[in-house]
Formats: sequence, C-alpha cells, structure tokens
Amino acid sequence: MLNTLKVKNTLRPSLFGGLMSLAGTVMGAGDIEFNTDVLDLSDRTNIDLSRFSRSGFILPGTYLMTVQINTQPIPEQSVVFYPPDNDPKGSQACLSPDLVDQLGLKASEADKLVWWKSGQCLDVKSLPGMEVTGDLATSTLNINLPQAYLEYSAINWDPPSRWDEGVPGLLVDYNMTAQSNYQKNDGTRNNLSGNGTLGANAGAWRLRADWQGRVENGREGASDYHRLEWSRYYAYRAIPALKARLVVGEDYLYSDLFDSFRFTGAALKSDESQLPPNLRGYAPEVVGVAKTNARVVISQQGRVLYETLVAAGPFRIQDLQDAVTGSLDVRVEEQDGSVHSFQIDTAGVPYLTRPGHVRYKLATGRPSNLQYGADGDVFGTGEFSWGISNGWSLFGGGITDNNYRALSIGAGRDLLMFGAISLDVTQSRANVWNETLSGKSYRLQYSKNFEQYDSQVTFAGYRFSEENFLSMGEYLDARHYGLNGELGGRGEGDDWRPIGASKALYTATVSKQFRDFGTTVYASYNKQTYWDRPDTQRWNLSGSSHLRV
Repeated sequence: MLNTLKVKNTLRPSLFGGLMSLAGTVMGAGDIEFNTDVLDLSDRTNIDLSRFSRSGFILPGTYLMTVQINTQPIPEQSVVFYPPDNDPKGSQACLSPDLVDQLGLKASEADKLVWWKSGQCLDVKSLPGMEVTGDLATSTLNINLPQAYLEYSAINWDPPSRWDEGVPGLLVDYNMTAQSNYQKNDGTRNNLSGNGTLGANAGAWRLRADWQGRVENGREGASDYHRLEWSRYYAYRAIPALKARLVVGEDYLYSDLFDSFRFTGAALKSDESQLPPNLRGYAPEVVGVAKTNARVVISQQGRVLYETLVAAGPFRIQDLQDAVTGSLDVRVEEQDGSVHSFQIDTAGVPYLTRPGHVRYKLATGRPSNLQYGADGDVFGTGEFSWGISNGWSLFGGGITDNNYRALSIGAGRDLLMFGAISLDVTQSRANVWNETLSGKSYRLQYSKNFEQYDSQVTFAGYRFSEENFLSMGEYLDARHYGLNGELGGRGEGDDWRPIGASKALYTATVSKQFRDFGTTVYASYNKQTYWDRPDTQRWNLSGSSHLRV
C-alpha cells in the first residue's frame, strides 16, 4: 500500500506538467480534449481541465522569465499572468509599465498606449500587430513588435530605458611611451612621457581629471627635464531623456560651426554615443610619414589627445575619439632628434542630420588658457542642425560675449548618387584694442563615395574669410597678444592685421581600395592662405595593406 501511494504521488505532478506542456506545444489546432481515464484518481468527475484545452495556456501566477524583444534578450524578470477581464478561464501576460519602458518605443507610440487592471498591465491590442507569448519549457516571454513602433533597433545596442547608472568606482587610465636613444656625440638620451585620466564614478556623475607629463635625462650639456600637469578637471553625466551629455568644469568647445577653444563653465550637447552605432558620426584620422621610428603626439591647444610610437614610413591613426573637432596639432618626434609639426582640420563630411532629428550644442562659461588661466569675458553659444527631410538639413548657431558676436547659418543637401554638400556663412563683429572689426567667412563642403570604383572623397572643402573676420579663438588671441601679435596691443603707426588672419583654406581627402591586392591608398591635400603671412600647404600620400597568413 505504501509503494502504491508513493507511485501515485509521483505520477500526478508528472501528468500535470505533461498536460501543460502538451497544451503549450499544440498550435493552431483549436480546443484540445483530454481523456481523464488515464489519470489514476478515484474522483475524475470533479476535475476541470478546460483551462488546458487552449494552445499556449499558462496557469495564472508569477514566473521568472527571460524576455525577448524581437529575438533580442533582456535580463530575467518576474512576469505575472492574469486571467483577462472578459475571459475568467483564460491567461494573459501582464506587461508592467517598467517592462514596457524597456521596449524602446517611440514617444508618439508610447502616448497611445492603453492599460488594463488599473494601469498595471498593457493592453496589447493598443499596438496593432504586437504579439506576446510565453514558453514555460524555456522560461521565455517572447514579445514581437512591428519595427515601426521602435525608436531604434540594433543588435549591439540597448535603448536608454534599459540602462543603469553603474556602480561607484575609481578609474586610472594611462598611456605611457618610453624611448632610449644613443648617439655617438651626445651619448644616451632617455625619455618617458604619458597622458591619461584619473576619475571616479558616483551615481550618474563621472568625475575626471586629465593629466600629461614628460621626463627626459641624459642630454649632453643640459639639465634633466621633468613636467607633470593637470590639463583639465571636469564632471559629466548622461541625460538620456534629451539624448545629451552635461559637462561642467574645464572643457573645450566642440563645435561644427565655430573654432574650438578652452573654457571653464558648462555645456549641454547631443551625445551620439547614446545612439545606435549606425546613427553615429565619424572620427577624424591623421596620416603622415615618419623618417625613422618616431613618437607621434596629437594635441589641441596644448592638451595632449593622443600619443603613440610608429615605425619608419607612412602612418595612419584612426582611433581618435569622435568628439574631437577643430584644428589639431600633430608633432612627429624622430629618433634622430629632429621634429616636424603640422596641423590638420578635422571638419569632416557636410553637416547633415537624419530626417526628423535635431542635434544641438549649448555652452556657457569663461574662456581659459592652459598656461594663463581665465582669459576673456563670460560667453554663451548655441548651435543646432535640423533634418528637414531626406534631402535637406538646416543648421546654424551663434556665439557672443561683451565684445564679440558671431552668427552662422547654412544648409546641407544629400545629392544621393552625387554625394552630399553643405554651404554656410558666418558673420563676426569684434571690438578689440579700440578697433571694431567686422567680416564674413564662407564655407563649402562636399563628400562622395564612388562605390563602383571602390573610391571615396572623404572630405573636400573650401573656406574663404574676409580680412576683418575674426573667429572666437583669433579674437581671444588678439585680446591677449594685440592685433599685431605683440603682447599688450599694437604700437603707434603699426600696419596691423588680425592675428593669424586666414584668407582661404582648401582641403581634400580621397581614398581608393584595391580589393584584389588587399590594399588601400589614401591621399590628402591642405592649403592655407593668409592675409598677412606666407601660404602653407601639405600633401600626404599613404597606403595600407593586410597580409593573409
């Protein structure tokens, strides 16, 4: 008798689970009828299996399930199944407001949602085409949504609703470069240089301090050199609702319309890193040629952005952060002690924005200098780019302080098979050293990918500035050094020109792939003319190839 009872107790749960599994796997067969004669029970007349006669039925209750949204999994969470109000014997998954937030719906679709059970559960019918099914065998809740309802979709990206603030912690980031050179006449020369970031995470805030340093010794007839400086103190946090980043402290103006300069204050700007990878912008690249094994240092207004060692021959640096804009200073330090420097302009493809999107950048503060500290009056700036349609983008912005004003307006056009082009004009007005300078600057940019030839015009641009046009950076230099470049202002009778008065800038970068040989060739040209000094120009031609082993 005891053995029989033991078998019965074991058999009942097994049959019960089997019935649930059978009901969940039979699809499209209508109602299912069960033969209760297979159950070893004394009272079969009081057993109601009608609930399990429906395909995919899950007994009401709470289950720990992995949720899949269009086959993309998100972490496990508790899912409650309730009987619908109009079907007491049925069962339906309750999509809570927290779970719905993780779907990544467009704001326009989220406003149309209808809820049931006193606002605790989503009415799936409010999103036509949406399907929700549970699978107890795999503990999975499958949610299928039409793509049109989702704001973005990318396999390697999660919408902001699924983000968290992370955990508190400390960060030490560094990049070190060491060299030891021996020359017969000068002896051994050793140097160690580096740059990086020290930081801490506290809730949503990221506290950071950038550092850079260099140590040299062993130079004949010269004392040892060592220097460590903190180039920037700042804090930032993401604002997911605005798809933007807030930065406070010491920062650089990252603008698509105006020259970059250092300032202390606050900035709110659209953050493309919060978008899926396929919606993000580009990062500038630096190409050049080293005569020997050399150190390449890329900086902007004295702050080191990137440093690496390269072998003799052509080099190409592509892993700069995509936030870098404006003019960059490139310094190539050869192993034999010689140094050559050049500048590149990181302005890239025409200023275009995806249809229906708006990108913006706002900043305010006081200009500052890495060596001299505060250097100017409080300023404010703002710019935007609006994707009007598939073909057109409108952009503009302004920057101002007590004695300087600049206003820019422009438009970009996607020419489809003919590439993309943009045109903008900037008007500036500055009062400096008892002089009022006013002028315009015009800029034309073009980009085109020739797929049939495996070629690309990465960037081609032309900019012309009138003689009295001053960018914000030139205005700040004029305040400090004077209009003729002498500290304290121009002297009596000087034939003055604005500092660094740019006249015309011609830039072009092209590339060509030879797929049969696994080789890519890059060429770039840059020519800068000035109103008050000789022209400069630079050619670059480089190639890269990969070997299959």
